[in-house]
Amino acid sequence: MRIFEYRAEKFDLNAPFIISRGSRIETTVVVVEITENGQRGWGEAVPTPHYGETVKSVMAQINDISRKMADGLSRTELQHAMSAGAARNAIDCALWDLEAKQQGKNIAELMGHKWPNTLQSVQTISIGSIEKISEDAAKLKNFPVIKVKMNAEDIIPRIKAIHQNAPNAKIIVDANESWNIELVKQVAEELKNNGVVMLEQPLPPSEDEALRDYNAPLPLGGDESCHTSGDLARLKGLYDVVNIKLDKTGGLTEAHKLLAQAKDMGFDIMVGCMVGTSLSMAAGMFIATEASYVDLDGPTMLKKDRDYALSIIDGQMSTLDPRLYGGSEPYPQT
Repeated sequence: MRIFEYRAEKFDLNAPFIISRGSRIETTVVVVEITENGQRGWGEAVPTPHYGETVKSVMAQINDISRKMADGLSRTELQHAMSAGAARNAIDCALWDLEAKQQGKNIAELMGHKWPNTLQSVQTISIGSIEKISEDAAKLKNFPVIKVKMNAEDIIPRIKAIHQNAPNAKIIVDANESWNIELVKQVAEELKNNGVVMLEQPLPPSEDEALRDYNAPLPLGGDESCHTSGDLARLKGLYDVVNIKLDKTGGLTEAHKLLAQAKDMGFDIMVGCMVGTSLSMAAGMFIATEASYVDLDGPTMLKKDRDYALSIIDGQMSTLDPRLYGGSEPYPQT
């Protein structure tokens, strides 16, 4: 017998999280739990308004399929029964966790990946005044990679301030679609000269075709433009890096497919996150073992996290504890 349960949970943030599209002081996640023959798997998703999702709509999607899930719908069948997005992500991740436990294995073994115990994550700096981001950068000067949220204002003064206060850190600039192609061309060389190693999603997806004939001086990353493997053909020649987020792919199953196809097509890989708990990051870590850029710092923004939570110290992520997520104990060997 299978028991299928789901709920919404709210978490307060340590400080306002500010990107080009707005700010927030809390995050609400949706959790799915699936129990079968004494084993429980669970997963977490973060609804994203920018993609037309709300907590209410995601909960409704999950409710619509709850009877089929309780009746034993498989993970393979789920891919056809639901579209990509947060709702499918929570269910798909719960099924991976459940399957691993039922087989007495862990998700890394099922995927053929390494257990995530040596990952380095970026730490994100929100949009702020030059004084504020200078202070934030100084605190993160020992991080190997810093990710900086940017809008179209004071780009060069801001990036210079960050580079001066964290001179040894590599920097990823995330514009969250707020620039145009003229601005990209104007600032790209100066970004590269101030420690920036990748420019992420400078243009809206509807305008990123303008990047096709642009020979950028630094790698360009596609985030909002890349949701599933079906997007890759269009993005070839526009971006060098694709950002895989489970809330976009609709879970680990499609994320694993996207990873394999993107690598075959010559894309570099970034794994990102929404503002979720360590449970969201844990699932993403199984894809991040194959990525060049890891952005799984969501839990550092929370006032309170889950039991067996992850930590990030100077960019080094703690080893994933299988009691949080990932399959059977005992603790996987390195």
